[in-house]
Amino acid sequence: MKNRIVLLITGCFTLFLISCLGSDEYNYEPSYDCQVLTFSLSSDSIEGLDDVVFTIDQINGLIFNIDSMPYGTIIDEKVICNMTVASSVAACQVIQEALGTDTISWNLTDSLDFTKPVTFINTLWNGTTTKQYKAWINIHQVVPDSMSWSLYAQNIGGETFKQEKVVVSESNGNEYYYMYAEPASGGSYQLYTSPVANGRNWTKQSLSGLPASGLVLNQLTVYEDQMYVATAAGVLYQSADGLSWSQVSGAPVVKTILGALHISNDYTATGRQQSALSAIIEQNGSLLFASMNKTMTWTTGVSVYAGFPVSGFGSVGYNSMFRDRLLVVAGRDQQNELLNMSWSTDDGCKWALLTDFDAEPFEKQEGVAVTEYDDQLFMISGINASNIASSAIYLSIDGGISWAESDTLVVMPPNFTARGFASVYVDDQDYMYLFGGKEKTGSNVLNQIWRGQINRLGFNK
Repeated sequence: MKNRIVLLITGCFTLFLISCLGSDEYNYEPSYDCQVLTFSLSSDSIEGLDDVVFTIDQINGLIFNIDSMPYGTIIDEKVICNMTVASSVAACQVIQEALGTDTISWNLTDSLDFTKPVTFINTLWNGTTTKQYKAWINIHQVVPDSMSWSLYAQNIGGETFKQEKVVVSESNGNEYYYMYAEPASGGSYQLYTSPVANGRNWTKQSLSGLPASGLVLNQLTVYEDQMYVATAAGVLYQSADGLSWSQVSGAPVVKTILGALHISNDYTATGRQQSALSAIIEQNGSLLFASMNKTMTWTTGVSVYAGFPVSGFGSVGYNSMFRDRLLVVAGRDQQNELLNMSWSTDDGCKWALLTDFDAEPFEKQEGVAVTEYDDQLFMISGINASNIASSAIYLSIDGGISWAESDTLVVMPPNFTARGFASVYVDDQDYMYLFGGKEKTGSNVLNQIWRGQINRLGFNK
């Protein structure tokens, strides 16, 4: 009786198993038994090959290293290939592209030529079921620390501009470029916008509320989701959407907008850092430092120091020693003298000289483009006292205290026209963009956008 019960249960289980194997949900794929389980390469003469980790893509039949080997690595000889396969694999064949199209038997350990991809063909014990894998070695094709530049877009709006400024602001949850321009032929200011995600497509927008002339466009600044720009006469204008502008009532005479101090964690408690729009104002014939907070309350500081830039400077917000700061570099002072110094503030009103007056970190100039990039400050040179532009790049690893000209890896390309007064922006993909710029202080804008990236910053994007 017990034997009959056992036979009945066994028979039911067999029927259940056959049913499962015959269903779509549990369809058995014999090729699973042809899989490559582990894969590695080694060579006594190719440095680092033994440490390379290979990914096995079972679905697409691919074997490759996600982290590329260093630039300049040369695979010029056969290398030892160690591979394990499923126990049901009866034979393995290879096609070495470097040697032609012949298919040869392989014993899972012999050296192979990986100067070009190698195809592995695993055959199951039944002699008919096979699975192929294509394997190769990824090697960086560019110098990781070099910076690659290209002309990204040009002739925006189809016009020639006298001056231009590009800022980035958010609209409906997306970031947009706002390009403000003054036509060289005269007429009212123009605005072109483009999604930051695609800076090649620009749309002309309607502007209202701005004066017909007199704006200091290169000082247009975004602060607390508002845009601010002043006229040469000191009238301050504000816009919430970049399209409709109005004069700021109760504002002092703003002669210079130095930039915005953006606080990553804006505290309101007494003594903590707060955001600020930093400016130079005119009061009773004197120039004074001043700042405006997000409630549009102004604080006035001391008289502007001798040797402090009031025009033509580059500015950038950055973080140093757990404090958010605003930096201004180069430019012209009250006596219209060119400068080559850096100044910094952590409240928008009180400024400190970072560079030594006697030091010459770079040539005296105006119209520099400054940004934070690759955990340091970048300064792309502007226009010197001879009205000649430079494309030299200076780097600072200490927040603007010292500057050193970049070596041959991080430089502008030979086909780049040197310029000053360009707008600069770094996106979340670590691309640096240069908008416009002038070859000379009195020339029209170069209607171009250049894009650059240090190669290694794009390897894992």
